Amino acid sequence: MSTEIVNVLEAVAGVATAAIALLAVYRSLTIAKSLVTRIYRTRAYWLAVLMVFFAVLGLLPTSTTLETDISNVFFFAFLVALLLFIDSNVAVAKEIDFFHKDILHWEKIRIPLLVVVVAYTAAASIATALGISSAIAGVGVIGYIIVAGVAFSYSGAAMFLIARKTYDQTMKKFVKTLGFAILFWVLFLTLWIPLDAIYPSLGDVVTDFIAIGAAYFFYKAAMSLTFVGRIEKQTA
Repeated sequence: MSTEIVNVLEAVAGVATAAIALLAVYRSLTIAKSLVTRIYRTRAYWLAVLMVFFAVLGLLPTSTTLETDISNVFFFAFLVALLLFIDSNVAVAKEIDFFHKDILHWEKIRIPLLVVVVAYTAAASIATALGISSAIAGVGVIGYIIVAGVAFSYSGAAMFLIARKTYDQTMKKFVKTLGFAILFWVLFLTLWIPLDAIYPSLGDVVTDFIAIGAAYFFYKAAMSLTFVGRIEKQTA
């Protein structure tokens, strides 16, 4: 696959991802205005912020070292913000639940999970700043991606379990759609490793298009709050 074709495909995927993410930002902010309930209004605002980061990631070029560094900052920021958002959703689900059940032992896992992701993020940033050799850096990146993949796979499983157990229909639909978004995000994070081993640049192209799927499900998560917004408008 020639470099020109790869660049064109990545650019198309990036623009499509950014367009969907920006639409999600608009819809999230619009829906949030109609929401009276703090729980759902906060979900909408969280999504808006996350999708701003996601849109920037889709549009930022990475042709120079400076551009790559800036893109990495937004990537790491999105990674940590998404994990905090997931933690917030688990806390809300526990609050809504009559028995206040812990989901997948999240109360015990949440801090170690966040510490590991933040620690690996800091280590990756320091390694980049110090200019660690490409071989060592490559091993470190793969290790980081695997750890992040495991962390978000666990987080996605928590979303699906909440969707299965909660009786709140709005929360059920919201976290289920968010679970699919996280699933696509995990594929985006990890699938390039085996694909690039099969054929150079194949993983980059495929995962860039997978990012479109992640953006779509984040958008659907925002739209799942529309129904409760309409109900609150009618009762206002």
